[in-house]
Amino acid sequence: MITYRESTKFWQRSWLAALIGGLAVGGGVWWWQAHQEALHASEVVSSSASAPVLTPQRPVFAEVVVGAASTPTLLADGRPSDFTPEDWAALKAAMSSQPNGQAEMERVVTYLRFQRSFEQWQALADSRDVHQRHQLAESLLTQVPDRLAKGEVTMGEALLLSTALLTDLESDERLREQRLIEMRSKFEARAPQPDAEQAAREAERLTEFKRRQSAIVASWQAQPEGKRDQAALERDLESARRAVYGNAKR
Repeated sequence: MITYRESTKFWQRSWLAALIGGLAVGGGVWWWQAHQEALHASEVVSSSASAPVLTPQRPVFAEVVVGAASTPTLLADGRPSDFTPEDWAALKAAMSSQPNGQAEMERVVTYLRFQRSFEQWQALADSRDVHQRHQLAESLLTQVPDRLAKGEVTMGEALLLSTALLTDLESDERLREQRLIEMRSKFEARAPQPDAEQAAREAERLTEFKRRQSAIVASWQAQPEGKRDQAALERDLESARRAVYGNAKR
């Protein structure tokens, strides 16, 4: 059973806000790359030692009234009305060198809009316009399975997002639980399936690492207790890990 405190609205809790911030990681990585592309394209070489340092920023949507039920339109220059000219130019520059650039651009735009809509829903937490807030929550709920299918959120994050939205939408606990069960079924059907070959390679690497690990520990234990060097053991284990996995952290 999912429980929550009536005294604190579920979607206003700090840990939920932290999660939503974490969901921006994928978009943030893209945004760093996008602005790097744009900065390189428009960079003016300056000999001044005091030249300002330009820092990539998170994408800024064009000004939109919080909670407004409006659909972005396509402007004469091909830019969606909810993107600033600078951000749209940066997005186009980043996607121009990507395979399937148009499809990837549409995916990123959809994801950024989903994030903004969630922030708008949170901003409406204390609004008297419950109907507007619930409309936005229902819209977000229908999008979560797609975000999961595209790998933008994990199964756990999808369930947490759905729980937050349904806590607002359904005051009846039984109905809320039923809808969450339905969402879980949708998630299980849409979740990305693991690559069988990759899983097999990972299993082989894990087996090899454990084999090396066991040999190193056995050799260390075979030494007289006074001659066992803990630091050397840790170095040998780290060397074995690097030999199998490279520099990737386990």
